[in-house]
Amino acid sequence: MSRSEWPLLAAVFLEMTGFGMAFPDIQLRAEVFGAPGQIIGAVLASYFVVQLLVSPAWGRLSDRVGRKPVLLVCTALSAGSMVIYALAHTVETILLSRLVAGLAAANVVAAQAYIADVNRGVQLERSMGRMSAAMLAGLVAGPAIGGFLATVGGNQLMGFAAAGCSLASWVWILFGVRSVPVVATATSEAPRLRRRSWALLQDTPGLMRFVAIAVAGWFVLACLEGTYGRLIKHNLGMGQFEFGLIFSYESLLGAGVGWTLGWLATRLGSSWMLKGGYLLQAIGLLAMPFAPGFGVLLLASTFYAFGIGVTNPTINSVCSKMTSNERQGELFGVLQAARSVGFVAGPILGGALFDVLPGLPYYVAAGVAAIAALMVVAPQEETAPESAPG
Repeated sequence: MSRSEWPLLAAVFLEMTGFGMAFPDIQLRAEVFGAPGQIIGAVLASYFVVQLLVSPAWGRLSDRVGRKPVLLVCTALSAGSMVIYALAHTVETILLSRLVAGLAAANVVAAQAYIADVNRGVQLERSMGRMSAAMLAGLVAGPAIGGFLATVGGNQLMGFAAAGCSLASWVWILFGVRSVPVVATATSEAPRLRRRSWALLQDTPGLMRFVAIAVAGWFVLACLEGTYGRLIKHNLGMGQFEFGLIFSYESLLGAGVGWTLGWLATRLGSSWMLKGGYLLQAIGLLAMPFAPGFGVLLLASTFYAFGIGVTNPTINSVCSKMTSNERQGELFGVLQAARSVGFVAGPILGGALFDVLPGLPYYVAAGVAAIAALMVVAPQEETAPESAPG
């Protein structure tokens, strides 16, 4: 990994820490304001709906103007969303903060495209893995810090601290992240900016399959996250403390796997990593509803966390290699939109299935993960043709 990437990883860590500080608090705070369950679900889903709508456009814009300007604008918007959240006294204001946060979520798109700009081959898997590790580390640190601050100083202190994390990330990007040359020229890219958002899938043979796999993977994760707290309470009588322990364990394990992804890529190759990763997820998901106690539940979570730690960054690097250099931002915008599809559908279907039978969301999610493994075909290892020097 080049030295220029370390400031970006630090910025991503800070941004995800701020995100993680607020996200667990949103549903609890909305409930205090008197919102029913359906409204709370809509508030949470609004973030991903906005992502779905705007991420491809942000990605294409970053192809045209560069990654750093988009990173700076989106991170500033993220800080603003947390200020709105800190000052919120109504559910409507919380909703506004989530809409702005969804608009700002393309900072992840630009960061991933930046990594793709400066890496190729096995180094791309290694760098994508470390990007994933930085994100997961932030998601571990955020809830712990946010919970402490909310306890000692209330929601306002926690919200302003989350905004401070985004502001610190903005400073890191401004002074620490060097700009990379824009591959797409204004002339060549202008027509593409007027295309519909998903044109890249038609233009790149084989890409649709891997984007569909990505949607399946995100659906599985969202289905799990949307019902896991209810499952362990229903089956084992566990509460927030145990949920926090397992969530932190899974995130740290996923981060550790991501940090070693380059080593795995040189020995297994991306195709086997994806197949194995999704099968490990399926095994873990099938075991969770049958866990008789905390130890077995932790073992099942180990299978799942290891699998997702492999598949998420690997699917990003595979899709990146299939896409030409001047459309990397567009690609990661599409992948971010795919993530949003999974995170909108997963909690809705998972919640409905849980009401029928608590283990049913996990059986369905395991089946989807197994189908994702079967969908994997050996991707082309060579990079897509470069239409301009980068």
